[in-house]
Amino acid sequence: MKAVKGQELFLSTENKVGQLSAVSKLMKEANINVRAISAYVVADKAFFRLVTSDNAGARCVLKSMGTVDSKEVIIVEMADEVGYLYNLAAKLRDANINLIHIYGTTVRTGVDANIIFSSSDNNKALEVVSRL
Repeated sequence: MKAVKGQELFLSTENKVGQLSAVSKLMKEANINVRAISAYVVADKAFFRLVTSDNAGARCVLKSMGTVDSKEVIIVEMADEVGYLYNLAAKLRDANINLIHIYGTTVRTGVDANIIFSSSDNNKALEVVSRL
């Protein structure tokens, strides 16, 4: 498992049809690649978490849609195999690290999975994950 500290952007915007299209259009027009995304809705607000190829540029263009904050995250590359997520989760549990949020994906079999998370202690989490 390979882990590094990174930054994600956290966009809070109005919940309406087409917001994903609007976000991705801004990224395309600014020539910024979205490497990871998670989005959800609470009441009348839409929330996006994005890891991009250019967070500074993305922050500038996303400001037109709402409030944009930057948050520290841990980005993990791990094998796309049964049990790897459990190994990660168990090690974090054993180190008494509470997860704030987590999301991830694989592309296809044989390619590493990408997991992005934030925790109660990202420094300690990075140490724990780096030893796996």
